[in-house]
Amino acid sequence: MLEIKNLSVSFKDKNVLKGLNLNLKEGSIIGLLGKNGAGKTTLFESLYQNQKYTGEILWNNEKLKRKSISYLETENYFYPYITGKEYLEYFSENEQQSVSELTRKFKLPLNKFVQDYSSGMKKKIALMGMLMLDKPINILDEPFNGVDFEGVHILYEIIRELKDKNKIVVISSHIIETLFHTCDKIAILEEGVIKDIFDRSDFDQLSNFKF
Repeated sequence: MLEIKNLSVSFKDKNVLKGLNLNLKEGSIIGLLGKNGAGKTTLFESLYQNQKYTGEILWNNEKLKRKSISYLETENYFYPYITGKEYLEYFSENEQQSVSELTRKFKLPLNKFVQDYSSGMKKKIALMGMLMLDKPINILDEPFNGVDFEGVHILYEIIRELKDKNKIVVISSHIIETLFHTCDKIAILEEGVIKDIFDRSDFDQLSNFKF
């Protein structure tokens, strides 16, 4: 169980998160919807222990540590003149998710420099690295941005596999239909707190959500 209790974050005079509470069970996929500036990235950075906060973030009744979480950021940084193959070697000590299986799915030219990849290809190789870490908690911040039609459906498949492996997945997306396809629940982040949580049976109420 991932428990977020009374999570608050402030920058100078601005309170971004204001006592946010959220509980997530293993094997759950939750989407996070919020307008720009609602605090989605601040929440993700807090979960990843990159951001100072007050309150508690607990994983199985203990303080959440970064080693239990993987984070696919909206924009990923890659060193210049590193190939896809070299990038994945940083993650290769974990053999539970083989490079060959992921390469077959994503069909990336691993011998090319990552800096020459399209934005969608960069997103795919960052996701490959993240999956190879095999963490129990996974954050996907706008994973569908710049990804082609085939890549979107591969992402759907991977997210389903993460659920089958009893992982927790938190997804943000401005493409609301992608959340309808993948999530068990969708939470609305507004004014620094979770205003509401919708079950799959109620997703139709979100069709006119305005970002």
